Amino acid sequence: LRYFPDRDRLSVVTAVILLAYALARFVDLPTRELTATLLGSSLGLQLNGQVILLLMVAALISTGSDTLIRSHARFDPASGRTVVHWILPGCTALALGLLLNLAPLGPVWWLGLGLSALFLVVVLVAEYTVVESDDRAFRVAAFGLTALSYIVALALFGWIRYTGARAALSGTGTAVLAGVVALRLFVLNGATLRRSFVFSASVGLVTGEAMWALNYWRITPMAAGLLLLALFYSLHGVANQHLLGQLSRRMAIEYAVVGFIGGVIALTLAMPR
Repeated sequence: LRYFPDRDRLSVVTAVILLAYALARFVDLPTRELTATLLGSSLGLQLNGQVILLLMVAALISTGSDTLIRSHARFDPASGRTVVHWILPGCTALALGLLLNLAPLGPVWWLGLGLSALFLVVVLVAEYTVVESDDRAFRVAAFGLTALSYIVALALFGWIRYTGARAALSGTGTAVLAGVVALRLFVLNGATLRRSFVFSASVGLVTGEAMWALNYWRITPMAAGLLLLALFYSLHGVANQHLLGQLSRRMAIEYAVVGFIGGVIALTLAMPR
């Protein structure tokens, strides 16, 4: 690596990660119920204490990422691009926290806690590395972040479906998630932030509408996650090639075929046995 985050700052962020995950497991916050009215229909959302704490963990990791990125020797403060470096650390922290909550408290959980903190540190270092495109490790870091984006999207798409929230809420949450992850991928692949906003919003909107439709279909969270991931992959791929000025009929067909195969696999899993 040509540039590496300041070890003292990285140590502080790591300590905050460990403390936040421990608090999320041991501190019991009361459930919060949010109510609203949309198009004359009453909507209700229950947030249990652990989810609230995990959202706080994601916010803390995003703040730590912002601090690290601003300390990079080649970062331009006037660019205002630190926000794109919040997305993956925050989403990854949320996904890992949800996974940790599924594990019983014991040696396995403590091992998972340590591995989760280590993994998040690796993500933060990767985000730091891709600030400078001339860094020798840029391609490796960018590839890792791209793969992580799809894995995290799959996990969180499935979790949103698992919560059983109303279509308006799950569709909105999916649209926001797909939009911000697409934005990170567009910028990571070299697109400008301004142009990426419109395309990421379009990807998020279509993916959110798909989740809205899936809410009225009996389908497992994993199958729903795979279907949405296949759609997200195809939409992002075509839009990204367009942004880079490299879109051709062959590329569009390629992404469509991959998305179709992914959809078939997801539908196969969704079929009753």
